[in-house]
Amino acid sequence: MPGAGKTTAAGHLARMNYDIVSMGDVIREEVRRRGLKPGLESQLKVMELVRGEYGPAALAVLLEDRIRSIAGRAVVIDGIRSPEEIAHLRGLGRVMVLAVHASPARRFEYLKARGRHDDPHTWEEFHSRDSAELALRIGDVIAMADGMIVNEGISMAELGARAAELVESWVEGNGSSQG
Repeated sequence: MPGAGKTTAAGHLARMNYDIVSMGDVIREEVRRRGLKPGLESQLKVMELVRGEYGPAALAVLLEDRIRSIAGRAVVIDGIRSPEEIAHLRGLGRVMVLAVHASPARRFEYLKARGRHDDPHTWEEFHSRDSAELALRIGDVIAMADGMIVNEGISMAELGARAAELVESWVEGNGSSQG
């Protein structure tokens, strides 16, 4: 869910020389490309539009060329939102899903501290965004995850270390899914 720590974990993996592709960046790029005002409302509108154009795997479809250009290396994709995106990506190669979980209260605090222009400023905005994300079926992705890290009471460094340990085990092929 937004604010759980996915991007923080991905940033740690980037420092380990993994290629990172952000689903959120794709939506923000589409908002700019379509000449819309930056922000959550435009992002949700564009998400609906691209899903209408490409189906429920829309972001995976839009990222396909970028992912193919990194052939032969493990790619970390930050922000998968639907089982259809996972299914589409599996057509490109092996896919493992890592969920990062944090309580709503913790996520709201993270998002307020992050201060990105599309982050919610009130609890009502936060709840509305969570509802929109759940409508995209992000809960199904979390339920299908191959591993999970609970980001409560741990530092950013510990979150990164746990993500690295899990991803490294997957890349090395031993399939560990502890988190």
